[in-house]
Amino acid sequence: MKGKVMFFALVFVTILALLPTAGIAAPPPQAEGTRYTVQAGDTLSMIAQKQYGDRMLYPAIIYYNNRMARLDKAINLISDAGVLEPGWVIYLPTAEKAKRYAELMAKGVTLPEVDPLTVTGDIISAGSSTVFPLSERMAVRFKDEGYQGNITIDSIGTGAGFERFCKSGETDISNASRPIKHSEVESCLAIGREPVEFRIGTDGLAVTVSKDNTFLKDMTIEQLAKIFSDEVTKWSEVDPSWPNEEIKRFSPGTDSGTFDFFVEFVMDAVYGKGAGKEHILKAANLQLSEDDNVLVQGVEGSPYAIGYFGYAYYQENTDKLNVLSINGVAPNDETVETGKYPLARPLFLYSTAKIMAEKPQVAAFINFYLTYVNEEVKSVGYFPLEAETLNQAKIAWLDAMGQ
Repeated sequence: MKGKVMFFALVFVTILALLPTAGIAAPPPQAEGTRYTVQAGDTLSMIAQKQYGDRMLYPAIIYYNNRMARLDKAINLISDAGVLEPGWVIYLPTAEKAKRYAELMAKGVTLPEVDPLTVTGDIISAGSSTVFPLSERMAVRFKDEGYQGNITIDSIGTGAGFERFCKSGETDISNASRPIKHSEVESCLAIGREPVEFRIGTDGLAVTVSKDNTFLKDMTIEQLAKIFSDEVTKWSEVDPSWPNEEIKRFSPGTDSGTFDFFVEFVMDAVYGKGAGKEHILKAANLQLSEDDNVLVQGVEGSPYAIGYFGYAYYQENTDKLNVLSINGVAPNDETVETGKYPLARPLFLYSTAKIMAEKPQVAAFINFYLTYVNEEVKSVGYFPLEAETLNQAKIAWLDAMGQ
């Protein structure tokens, strides 16, 4: 009888091993710090004093907490204002990490020098069409300075890029025009990849019309949402002073981070969280494309067309298109950098510490990218990072490399 029990137990375990693992939670992100539940009356400086004996280390809490919050939805994001709510769970880095962060931010971060002539091995990246021209520019410079390998950069949209990075594990770097979603992090963790985020620049999403359009210069977020919704079909339905002509709408496709950003910050802002996507996808005369050049051509082709895409694609076509002000603010260096322009958005690269360790060429390229990106970013139509933000991206590189 005992032998039969052991036989059936072995069969049961074998069957369990063969069952698909979908639905089994991925292991949580690894971290050296601790979680802390915010108490009534807590401030970041008070927590820093209790944790590290130095109240001035609170910026390190914001930085490392928000990095962890990208990976773990149980962690609450802390705004730049540093306001906390009782009951929030936040992440506290080790004292060593917090002190090192403060020292590096005070003196500025210089990454180890990279000589592209000595870098070997290929690099595979894919993702955002918005990030594509910047990554392409950085790859060209890397090669011009001696790199002999191949860099593949596929422009397939942010969502599709994360599919390749987090599900099939095909790419070394994922280019993104929005932060990674928690569902994408879970897919990454399920294949043993813990994503590391590197901020590389800022885009001012350009809302554009044809040069032949004579009636639009500026609009509110509310008008913009209505124009791209199923509520109206003609311009005059948004504003009676505008032409009684059908609106021709051009939008990035649903795999695009640009589309996700527009839905969240324009459509959902007007129609309610989670409702905006349905309104835009049901709109008449809507053409979706992952190719921004197709959108440019569509907008250019009619005085009654409107479209949106990364600022770089507008800058390449200023002779054909006009860019609109939003809420009375036009996109430019000052308004995008300060956040006054309502449609300013961050641009990212993602990789993992493991990939960077196993493929030194990937670590070298990201290092090179962060070192020189502010010299190249404006030439492709985007906006440079402030020194603080760029230093934070460099600290993420140092952390990933264990340096």
